[in-house]
Amino acid sequence: MNLSALAITFLACALLSMTEGLLIQPRCRCTKMEGKEIHDQRIVKMEIFQPGPHCRNTEIIATVKFRKEFKLCVNPNDPWVQKALKRRNLAP
Repeated sequence: MNLSALAITFLACALLSMTEGLLIQPRCRCTKMEGKEIHDQRIVKMEIFQPGPHCRNTEIIATVKFRKEFKLCVNPNDPWVQKALKRRNLAP
């Protein structure tokens, strides 16, 4: 086997080993939930991610604007989150 074929094989194996863990162990998007209530006027958008192979929890990510926009994970069981979802016609 020549040197270039050996190098290509090595790089292919290295790339596959790096992506293997990502395919086998997908993760939840939300690792930390925002504990405080967010005023409804500050919420720009809310996204709901249903449970699936990536995560067993329902996840809600709110895009919030203070000085700039950023995304926060919120607890789907909090009453203020349920009200915000209903106002946006996103409630399940």
